[in-house]
Amino acid sequence: MIGLSNLLPRLPVGKRKKSLLRSSAATSIYRYARETDGNMSFLAMLGAFIMMVYGGIGIDMIHTELERARLQGTLDRAVLAAADLEQQLDATTLVEDYLTKMKLEDALATVEISVDEGLNYRTVSAEALRTFPTNFLKLLGVSDLQAAGSSEAEERISNIEISLILDISGSMGSDYKIENLRAAAIEFVQAVIDTNDTGLTTVSIIPYNATVNLGPALSELYALSDEHDISACAIFPDSAFYSRAISPNDTLQRLAHFDPYTMDQNTTVTPASWCPVGEYGSIIAHSSDEAELISHIESLGAGGNTAIDLGMKWGVALLDPSARPVVNALIADGKVVSEAAGRPMDYDAVDALKIAVVMTDGMNTTQYDLAPEYASGMSNIWIDDRGDNDPTNDRFSHRVRDNSGSSNDVYFRERFENSDWNDRYRTSPDGGSDARRMSNAEVFARWGTRAFGQKFFRKPYQDGWVSYSDYYNAYYAYEPIVSGSEADARLSTICSEARNADITVFAVGFEAPEEGQAAMRDCASSPAHYFPVEGIEISDAFMSIARTINQLRLTQ
Repeated sequence: MIGLSNLLPRLPVGKRKKSLLRSSAATSIYRYARETDGNMSFLAMLGAFIMMVYGGIGIDMIHTELERARLQGTLDRAVLAAADLEQQLDATTLVEDYLTKMKLEDALATVEISVDEGLNYRTVSAEALRTFPTNFLKLLGVSDLQAAGSSEAEERISNIEISLILDISGSMGSDYKIENLRAAAIEFVQAVIDTNDTGLTTVSIIPYNATVNLGPALSELYALSDEHDISACAIFPDSAFYSRAISPNDTLQRLAHFDPYTMDQNTTVTPASWCPVGEYGSIIAHSSDEAELISHIESLGAGGNTAIDLGMKWGVALLDPSARPVVNALIADGKVVSEAAGRPMDYDAVDALKIAVVMTDGMNTTQYDLAPEYASGMSNIWIDDRGDNDPTNDRFSHRVRDNSGSSNDVYFRERFENSDWNDRYRTSPDGGSDARRMSNAEVFARWGTRAFGQKFFRKPYQDGWVSYSDYYNAYYAYEPIVSGSEADARLSTICSEARNADITVFAVGFEAPEEGQAAMRDCASSPAHYFPVEGIEISDAFMSIARTINQLRLTQ
C-alpha cells in the first residue's frame, strides 16, 4: 500500500525540518488560542489586582478618616476648655497645647483660632489641616491626602430663672428629713447663684404643704378675693392647670382661714392654721440674694397635708411672662435687684433658661376649705370685748334661735355653761348692747374648728337647742375640695404644660411612696431628670441638678 506521503513532492531534509517547526509552532498557538482551561486563572489574577488596588485605596481612606476624627476630637475638647469663662490661659496657647499633647504637631502650622468674648460670654473657634502620604493611592498617582477639623464652643451665662418647689408637709418632719432637705437646698442655691453676676440667675422658692403661702409681699401683688385678709393662700379650679399663667389682674379665690386641728377653747389666735400666716413658708420670687434665700430655707419646718399640684402651679407661674408685672413691682419695692427687670423672660428668648425643680417625700392628699356656710359672711357668735385690748376677758354668746323680732332670739352665753339654765340662755347676748356680731373670718381666726364646735355647740346640743348634725358640722367645719387622685391629674397637666414651653423640669422623690414616685416620674422632663433618693442622697441629687443647670449654660 502506497501512503499519501509517497505521492507528495519530496523536499530537501533541511527545508523539511524548518517547515515542520513552523507547522508545530502555529499549531501550538492555535491550540492555545482555542483552549479555555486557563481563562479563569487569568480573570482571577486580574480581579485580585483590582481588589488589591481598591482595598489599598480603602486602607488609605480609613487611615485618613481616623486621623481626621482624632484631630476633630482634639479640637472639640480644646475649644470647649478655652471657652470656659473661668479659664485664665490664652485660647491660642491652650488649643496648641492640646494638639501637641495629642502628637498632632503637624497641624500647628495650619491652625486658625478665633476668640469673641464679652461680659458674660466667650466664643472660641478653631480650624486645622493635616496632610498624609498615601500608601496605595500613589500607584494611581495620588501622593497625599488631607484631613480637616473645625470646632466652635461657647460658654454664655444665660438669664437663668429657677423655681425651687419644696415639700414642707408633715411627713417631712420625721427621720431628719427636713434637716436633709434644708442642707440640700442651701447647697443648691450656693451652686447656682454666682455672686459675681448679680441678677443673671434668679431663684424663686415655693414651699408647699396642703397650701402655698403667698406671704405679705406677693399677696399685695396678686388679686386675692376679700373674704378675709388674715392669710394669703389661693385655690384653683381644675381648668387653671391647663394654663402656665397666673395673672396678677385676675381675682384669685382666697382660701378660708381655719385650723382643723386645735381643740383648745381658750385660744385668741389659731395656732395651726391650714394656710400659714405671715412670712413663714411663703414664696420668695426671683431673688439673686444668696443670703436671703439661705435664711428662708433655714426657717422652713414641716406640717400639714401635701398638695404638689399647688406648689408646681405657682412654680411654673413664676416662670411665665405673666408674672413680669409682679417682678417689676418687687424691683420697685427694693425686694428684687434691678438686673432682673424683664423677668420672667419670654419662652423663646435665646438667652433664657427656665428650670423647675420639684421634690416631695409623699403623695398628693386631700385638700380642704371651710364649708360654704362658714367660708364667708357673718357668724352667729357675738363678742363683748369689754372695751379693752385684753382678749382673755372677752365674753361670747351663740345665737341658737333666730326668732322673728330681735327681742325673741335666744343666746347661749358660753361663760355660763356650767351655771343655771336661765343664766345660760337669754334673749340678749352676754354684754347686751356692748356685744357685736363676729364675722366667720374672725371666729375661725381665733378658734380651731374642733374648739369652735366644742365651745359653742356641745352644750346647746346636750340641752336640745341645736341638732347633732349642727354640732358635727361645726366641729368639722371644713370640707374636701380636691382629692388626692384629682390633684395627681392636675399635677400631670401643669407639668405637661411646663414641658411644652421648654421649661426643664427636674423631679426628686425623697423616700416617697410609689404614688409620689410615679407622680415625680410623670412630671420630670425625662427619666434622666428624675431622682429617687433616700437620706442624705437628696444633697447628691440637688448638686447633680445644679451641675446640670451650669452645663446647660453651654451651647456648642
